[in-house]
Amino acid sequence: MSGFCYEIDELLNEAIITGVPAIIVEGIDDISIYDEISTKIPFDVEVYAIENIEGFTEGCNQVISAIEELNNLSNDNHGLSSNILGIIDKDVRDYRNDIPEVEPLLVLHYYSIESHFVSEKIIANILSLSSKTSRDLVSDELCHLMMSEIEEKLLDLYYFSLESLRNSVDPEYASNFSYSYSPGRIYDAKTRQAVLGKKHDLDIFASSLGVSPCINAIKGISKGKWLIDFFSQELLNSMNGLQGKCAESSIETCKSCLSETFDKCLYRIKDGFTKNTIKSLVLSNVEGAEVQYIEDRIARIKGAA
Repeated sequence: MSGFCYEIDELLNEAIITGVPAIIVEGIDDISIYDEISTKIPFDVEVYAIENIEGFTEGCNQVISAIEELNNLSNDNHGLSSNILGIIDKDVRDYRNDIPEVEPLLVLHYYSIESHFVSEKIIANILSLSSKTSRDLVSDELCHLMMSEIEEKLLDLYYFSLESLRNSVDPEYASNFSYSYSPGRIYDAKTRQAVLGKKHDLDIFASSLGVSPCINAIKGISKGKWLIDFFSQELLNSMNGLQGKCAESSIETCKSCLSETFDKCLYRIKDGFTKNTIKSLVLSNVEGAEVQYIEDRIARIKGAA
């Protein structure tokens, strides 16, 4: 091994010798996420960022190239699939008919790994950490109500994501929005007018792809970093609205509000919690049905699923 980089063949050999499979991911930021997902697997794995492998840089195409190179090195594809797994974001590959067929490689079901954190399951944990609520107040009914409110707001991303998707799959298209833009660009008045003025045409485009305005579609076509940014903000907004709902008794009333001490409502958010704080908490909550298929695929490396 040279410096902090691994040779691709050494990575495979080490996995075979130690019996610890290697998972190759797109970037350094992904390591902690897949490490956490892998804690539920009944054997050890080692997660490597592709940029830490000699001759490769970050990104999904680099992971694909690494898996292709490993296939060329190995005379035993079973040995390869029992010791290595590459994982890449879907992006818009499915709409370009560009899903790679090389194995062993998992292409995520949603746009990116961040898309998997937009989940009702996460709300209970975030609410418990960021407010003074007791567990008995954080009911499934409350989380469902909050997620319904959040999903309605997230639908604002739908047409901007469609516009970006169309720009991505049609090089001749005159686009007013693209995946390279920051999420804040959505609030620009001229940009909104231009994109939302195309609703009819974008609906026709969506229909041709079998896409409709729902949260699962948004997870598939919206850039994951946009989605997690919007989700974190709308989750914070929803949590900030709970104190008023508690005072009105439209949700289960806390003990403070029952005694009319409204300024000490248990639903109020603790000091210092911002959108970025919420985003960090969301990204540290790796659980739920959204990531189950990832766990299952990792477990299949050694036939444990």
